[in-house]
Amino acid sequence: MSRFFKFAAVAALAALAACETTVGGPPAKDRPMETAYWSVDALLSQLADKDCLGRVLVATLVDINAVNQTSMFGRQFSEFLSSRMTQRDVDVIHATVRQDHMLIRQDGQFLLSRDIRNLAADHNAKTVLVGTYGTTKDHVVLSLRLVSTVDDAILAAVDFSLDRSGAIHEMLATWHRGW
Repeated sequence: MSRFFKFAAVAALAALAACETTVGGPPAKDRPMETAYWSVDALLSQLADKDCLGRVLVATLVDINAVNQTSMFGRQFSEFLSSRMTQRDVDVIHATVRQDHMLIRQDGQFLLSRDIRNLAADHNAKTVLVGTYGTTKDHVVLSLRLVSTVDDAILAAVDFSLDRSGAIHEMLATWHRGW
């Protein structure tokens, strides 16, 4: 009988390990697309069921020091996030929404409303993916959040940094004013 319990304990541990939802650290810190994909995987791993997200609207990442501005980096990173969410079978909205909720220009999509429940009503968006980035001499520090439009609760969050080198540096240098 002790053999049975040992087998059962090993099987239970194996089953728990198979349910592990943690995601390792970000890939090479100079690869924005791979890092964006990793960050979506990290966000989704925090959810018990990704179906709880419903439809997701991905906003353009903005500079933490000037939230009405973005860069080619912010716009492109948001596109990578949208792509990965779609690859992971999340219902992503490519939205054109009313001016009082979001400003969509060549610069990107900026959430303007503090009450995202109105946004949910317009596009049946249950969740919004928002993010900021800040720059230092050598790094870009990013913070991403999945936010519920039902109660403004943060459902998942991830923070990480990229090396500010090569293409990332060039994308950051391409600024656009928001609103």
